[in-house]
Amino acid sequence: MRASALVPKVLVIDDSATVCLFMASALEKAGYQVIIATDGRDGLMKALQERPDCLVLDVVLPGVSGFDVCRQLRARDPLRRLPIIMVSVKNTPLDQSWGLGQGADRYLPKPFSEETLVQLVKEVLFERFQPPWTQRIAVVNPPDPPREEPSLTLNKLIPHRSEDANLMSSSNPLSRSVVISDKQARRLYAAIDGQKNVEELCMVIHLDVKQAPKVLQLLLDQQLIHLYGPGRRLTE
Repeated sequence: MRASALVPKVLVIDDSATVCLFMASALEKAGYQVIIATDGRDGLMKALQERPDCLVLDVVLPGVSGFDVCRQLRARDPLRRLPIIMVSVKNTPLDQSWGLGQGADRYLPKPFSEETLVQLVKEVLFERFQPPWTQRIAVVNPPDPPREEPSLTLNKLIPHRSEDANLMSSSNPLSRSVVISDKQARRLYAAIDGQKNVEELCMVIHLDVKQAPKVLQLLLDQQLIHLYGPGRRLTE
């Protein structure tokens, strides 16, 4: 860990001076050092020169968009050592899925509270500085008895996101029940496109198909998804 991590450094890139002031004030009150950039090119340069511990990145920026900044930084940082929180007024599931697909660790819709911003920065920094073998979410409940192999019928069901459901800007809702990383949970949700069945989704995000029944049941219980069978018939 770098010495600067004693006082984590957060780079905020947003073209609104008001929003920058709001975020900087919230983060400084929480004990972080804050650097500000108001356009994509300046933000990219500061990200490379200042080596922040976390980046809060707006999507719509003059010159170079937030998506482009994120892609360029990930190209230089394939191990994803820099946590990136993308913020935007764009808040459809497609926008969120696209933002995460460019390499963001979180997608935070505007407007948001100081508490939400500070909590997300705390979460991604915690993940950033944990040894790789600890970046798994512990099981709080006693382990379930061994399950049988998922049935062929389950593997062929097609998940659809529920209307207005949002998993992207909050903590992992599966964290208290499933041994699955926060990023993997979000990638599973982002990968749901209404076309791929369960088996295909597990292949895309490299999730053990044996974990699929429990994960899907939790998403169903929280009304984040619906499952459809052949002929687009809704299943229970």
